[in-house]
Amino acid sequence: MRPPARKHADRLAALLILTMAVVAMLSGARTGVPVWLGGLAAWAAVALMWPGLDRRQRRLSWGLIGIGLAALLWAGWQSGQWYWMGILTKNVTLLGMLAAVSFLQLLGLGGDDEAPPRGRGALWRTIAGVHAFGAIINLSAVFIMADRVAAGRTPSIAQLGALTRGFLGAALWSPFFAATAVALTNAPGATLGELAAAGIPLALVLIVLAARDLLREHDDGRDFVGYPMHLASLGVPLALALIVIAGHFVLSSWSTLAIITIAAPLMVSGIVIRRSGFGAGSAQLARHAVRRLPAMRGEMSLFLAAAVFATGLEALIASSGGWLPMTHVGAPQAAMVLAGMIVLCVLGIHAVISITTVAAWLAPLNPDPVLMAVVYVQCWAIGLAASPMSGIHLALQGRYGASGAEMARGNVRYSLQAYVAAVVVLFILAWWRGL
Repeated sequence: MRPPARKHADRLAALLILTMAVVAMLSGARTGVPVWLGGLAAWAAVALMWPGLDRRQRRLSWGLIGIGLAALLWAGWQSGQWYWMGILTKNVTLLGMLAAVSFLQLLGLGGDDEAPPRGRGALWRTIAGVHAFGAIINLSAVFIMADRVAAGRTPSIAQLGALTRGFLGAALWSPFFAATAVALTNAPGATLGELAAAGIPLALVLIVLAARDLLREHDDGRDFVGYPMHLASLGVPLALALIVIAGHFVLSSWSTLAIITIAAPLMVSGIVIRRSGFGAGSAQLARHAVRRLPAMRGEMSLFLAAAVFATGLEALIASSGGWLPMTHVGAPQAAMVLAGMIVLCVLGIHAVISITTVAAWLAPLNPDPVLMAVVYVQCWAIGLAASPMSGIHLALQGRYGASGAEMARGNVRYSLQAYVAAVVVLFILAWWRGL
């Protein structure tokens, strides 16, 4: 039984996490509410939940915070500019979405009494399924499927690899992915149609590479336990996907994360109250908020510590000045830039930072916008799979206790193969564009 002080702290933390989610949603809805308010609530919640972290989580969080603050102080001392706001703004909208989709656990996914599918076919269907649904409902698809395949345990490296690879491949073409918005924003002149034309064929190739590599690595998939890809089990992600699609048409100014952040708990609330009645359903929702949200302490601490780390590295890059080793950006140069961006991802620099930095760095050369947009989404799809500090690996580490470094190492061979395929696409695209 929890001591009274711990119980009160968890209840206050739950309230702060709900506040963070509401602020993140309002910020993504372009209401003018500053996202840093949600950051303040998130940091306050982590402070209350800190005693509940295990030693490894505390050590990792302190390490990231220490490196980030050192880099931030050094960059500020060198340039006279202090980029501290990222500590309160980075990852807040993602954490708000994670808090919102946690309510989906109240629904279940159906098919709990049936034996989960196993073998090669289960692996192929899991990768294809998380790719298709992740392209629409983003990271929430990974958690819905991971909860199902894990069956209350930590998912295996093969299961985590299938989910992360399949999901990240959707960054190559999905209009609902942050990657697409970031790429098109930083490559003005490129269009979604051109990006998808280059991205969809590569996404299909990456699905094949992901599955073949896992089959080769894990005994031809004989013991792989996958997600049951039939209609009854797809009800929840399909319903949420349809809501997100409708939301993009009705609320076109809202971000995808904001739509999911409000859609997931509203959908769950309606179903739970209809199923159990207003009183009992409301009690279920309240219990989930008080018990499950404070259990996010692992995800919260890792994401906020990573925000400090990324803010410090971004400040270092911004204060280091510019240098151009090339006079033209064609396929060979784009391939080298992509390799460098993937390495930066592996070192812990988020793809968003790499993309915005490279875009500003190469702007004097006026590179082809379509070529650069494709490089940017390729960096997102491949680099985050190989990075122990990527958002998806941090989320899975915080939620299931899996090692981010082990997940990233498991994706190294796949990422090298994916890079080769991406370079082939870049050369074809450069030839098509006459570069």
